[in-house]
Amino acid sequence: MVLTVILLLVSGYVTLCSPTHREFYLINGAKIWADAQSYCRSNYADLATIGSQDDMQRLVNMVSASGVTAEMWIGLTRTGPPAWLWSVGETQISDGVVEYTNWGSLPSSTDNCGGMRDDGKWFSAPCTTTLPYVCQDIGSSGLYVVFQGTSWLYAQQNCRMNNKDLASARSQVENLALQQIINSAALSSVWIGLFRDDWKWSDQSDSSFRYWASGQPNYDGLCTLYNPSLKGFMDRGCTYSLPFICYEDPIKVPECQGSVESPA
Repeated sequence: MVLTVILLLVSGYVTLCSPTHREFYLINGAKIWADAQSYCRSNYADLATIGSQDDMQRLVNMVSASGVTAEMWIGLTRTGPPAWLWSVGETQISDGVVEYTNWGSLPSSTDNCGGMRDDGKWFSAPCTTTLPYVCQDIGSSGLYVVFQGTSWLYAQQNCRMNNKDLASARSQVENLALQQIINSAALSSVWIGLFRDDWKWSDQSDSSFRYWASGQPNYDGLCTLYNPSLKGFMDRGCTYSLPFICYEDPIKVPECQGSVESPA
C-alpha cells in the first residue's frame, strides 16, 4: 500500500493517510510519562498501544516521515504481575476461555522464554539458551524451522525481519502442527513464541506484542519509549521529559493513519 505524506505547515501536522487502522499521533512536545498519558487520554484514546507487526511498521513509517529523531514515550509500563504470553501479539486468553497450555512441567520462576520438545510439551529456559527455532507466517498457518541455534530474542528478531514471528501454539491443533514440524526436522527441542514479562499497556489492552531493541529491556526504568534510530522499544525512568505518541480509535478518526503536532 502506498502512503501519501501531506505536510501541513500552518497547523503543524504531518499526516499519513490510511482509513483502516488505529491512528497514531506523534506529539512533538516534551512531557514526563504520566503527563503524556494524561494529555493523550484528554485529547485522544491513550498513549500508543502497538498491538501487532502491522501497527509497528505503520508507527515506524509515521515517525520517519515526521523527521523527529528524539526518543518518544509509548504506553507500555512495567506494572506486573509476570505472565506467559505469545510473541505474535495475542495473549493466551480469548473471550474469557481458559488459555491453552501444554507444559511438560511447571515453568521455572527464573526462566522467561519457552520452547517445545519433540513430544509436544512446552518447557521454560533462560532466554540466552542456544536452540533452533520455528517461525510462522503472519496471518497464516505456514511454519518453517531454522536449524541454526540462537538465543530466543535473536530468533524472534530473525523471524520478524522476514514478516514472520516465532510460532504460537494457542490450541491443541496448533500444538500438534508444531510438534509434527519438530519431528519432521528430527529435532529434540526448539524455541517457540512463548515468553514471560510483567509489562502492560496504558489502555489495559491485553496485547502481548513487544518490539524491544537489542539488549532491552535492561530494567533502567518502569516506562517505555520508542527509539527512532534503533526502531525498537527501550525502558526508561518515567520522569524524563520526551515527545510522545498517542493513538485514537480508527472509527472515531477514519481519514488518516497518523499525525505529528505540537501541543498548545
